Amino acid sequence: MMILLMGPMADPVLANVCARLAVRNADLMLVHPESDGQDWDVSWSTDDGRVVGRIRLGQRVIDAASIEAVYLRGVGARSASTPRERMVATTLWEFAESLPVLVVNRRQPGHTNMSKPYQQRLIEQYGFLVPKTLVTMVPEEARRFYDDCQGRVIYKSISAERSIVRPLTPADFPRLEQIRTCPVQLQEMIPGADLRVHTVGDRLFATEVLSDGADYRYAEREDKQRTMRAVELEASVQTRCLNLAKGLGLSLSGIDLRRTPDGAYYCFEVNTSPGFTFFENYTGQRIGDALADLLCAGRA
Repeated sequence: MMILLMGPMADPVLANVCARLAVRNADLMLVHPESDGQDWDVSWSTDDGRVVGRIRLGQRVIDAASIEAVYLRGVGARSASTPRERMVATTLWEFAESLPVLVVNRRQPGHTNMSKPYQQRLIEQYGFLVPKTLVTMVPEEARRFYDDCQGRVIYKSISAERSIVRPLTPADFPRLEQIRTCPVQLQEMIPGADLRVHTVGDRLFATEVLSDGADYRYAEREDKQRTMRAVELEASVQTRCLNLAKGLGLSLSGIDLRRTPDGAYYCFEVNTSPGFTFFENYTGQRIGDALADLLCAGRA
């Protein structure tokens, strides 16, 4: 079996998966877009639905038909800074899309979080609550939303670009004029404990995160506290998470939940290319091993 990995070599998540696959003596090829297409090339065509082609890395050449699984990490034309880089990223995506094998994750499912409001509408279909939300370019609407939520409001980006979640306060009101040229997403602040749920195929890993900061990812930067531990979710919530990932077409996902004091579960978003090593390092969960097992199984 040949497993094709695509992404930047310095990425810790990709390095984690490579190490797990190496332990399993998996035959793999790692193609990184930073090489700008000089160290590798790819060519393929389809013949009656069958992919015919090959990919070369240095002196090594593998037949497309021998590839049984693909993992894409940090490969995207959107983040490319030059036309050449965009062409390289697009080529890798198109090649992966053409293969009739397991691809973690394919482009269309992977792009569901390019628009957080759009993804939020999908999330509701799987039985999760979602916070009251306003996307606006009108400062007056933002102020009314703040009042309607009794001052318990956070703001964050609308797109897949990472942003630091922050509470909206009266000190921010003068800056609301800036949203006239750039929309902002405002959400009602939901009390409770954060849960990051990673799904890997049919397996699930839940981490409870307690923090006094608005965004636990940046707790240290803001001089806030954070504790993390592996937890077991109740069966009905596990089922909802697995159904959500499957419904979005994701073989790997990072689902952000919040459990309220009265036991309700809100879902904020689904990360389609999660940096799971951050959570592994705290909890000892074997998420990378689960992904390596999934890739080795090669189920499309």
